[in-house]
Amino acid sequence: MSQWADLPKELLEMISKRLDLRVEVLRFRAVCSSWRCSVSPPSFDQEIPPFFIKLPPPIRAPDPIFADAVLMQTTICRMEFLSNYSNSSCSLSKSSLVKVGESKHGKLQLFHPISNQETKDSFISLNLLDLKFVQLSKACLLKWPGGISVFGINKVVVFPLSASCIDNCELGILAIYHEGKLGYWRYGDKEWTLLDDRNFEYDDIIVYKGQFYVVDRWGTVSWIDSSLKVIQYSPPLYGCGGQKNLVESRGDLYVVDRYLDGERRTWKDYEDVMDTNDNPLRFSRFMSKARPMAVDFRVYKLDEEWGTWVDIKSLDDRIFILGIDCSFSVSCRDLSGGKGNCIYFYDSLYEGRGMSGGAIHVFRFEDHSIDNLVVIPEFSEIFWPAIIGSSA
Repeated sequence: MSQWADLPKELLEMISKRLDLRVEVLRFRAVCSSWRCSVSPPSFDQEIPPFFIKLPPPIRAPDPIFADAVLMQTTICRMEFLSNYSNSSCSLSKSSLVKVGESKHGKLQLFHPISNQETKDSFISLNLLDLKFVQLSKACLLKWPGGISVFGINKVVVFPLSASCIDNCELGILAIYHEGKLGYWRYGDKEWTLLDDRNFEYDDIIVYKGQFYVVDRWGTVSWIDSSLKVIQYSPPLYGCGGQKNLVESRGDLYVVDRYLDGERRTWKDYEDVMDTNDNPLRFSRFMSKARPMAVDFRVYKLDEEWGTWVDIKSLDDRIFILGIDCSFSVSCRDLSGGKGNCIYFYDSLYEGRGMSGGAIHVFRFEDHSIDNLVVIPEFSEIFWPAIIGSSA
């Protein structure tokens, strides 16, 4: 170790600048005292400056003192153990999925990749020198300063205007809100910009190969150019499912069509109840009404040469993860206890109740079965720690 500890500070600084993840900087600093002194602790607010975001009306804060929301970014990683882990309660042999949250003073927060449930003290017994983090995706979520997720915002991605946006705070976000509207907000704007005033049925948004893509409830995929123009990219899917998600897998873009056991709410339902400022009972009934649950899935990939949709019958070794704020795919061969050809997703019976109102489920392609993770605990081994969701 003495030879490594005596490396020139200039060389250590060069190495640290090549580290992609801020958690890797923490691992770097954990090697020895000389390495720790050569590099400052990473700022978990460096990538996205802290600022308050105006919300599209009629969204209202639960506390009038906090009228604006805060943008929270997390990173979904594959956490690999580089040496034998001494904790006998840990069954990891390959790697597991974790969501690393932004925190102050070099402290990390872990969240479940699907439900966003925070894992308390999960790093207490982990040695960062034994771990390697491989970034898979990033996710954004709008929260009130008190930590509660903003009701009415369905999906958020960061939309930088230029390479220097981090320095001058010229930062923007794209969001699907009010159950289907597509909007844009830039730092300093007083109002949101509605990007499509003819279609209020958007379901999902994703960053794919450095470009922003959206899909609506009919399965039409569009991309958003630098001038914020929405340009149709694919023909309509006309799938019979009630909700669409976009997932990138091995460089290809997929549409996941989720079949539901009832009708979804629309932007009109949402705005009608949010406009009733003097009727809290009506809003309470709206929030307590059960949401439709998934009963089946179909997956499609666009044949760009022929401009047609291909119905995918098997995902082979791939696992699709449909989280609350991010969707991505992994190979089961890279994960501890992983089983391929399935979709993990979160179903919430009631809006805004978190894990108490929903649960993580697994859809298996071979028989189109859907099970709560509670009854198939072996499927939870791909996450760290292997927390099993509510049985609701």
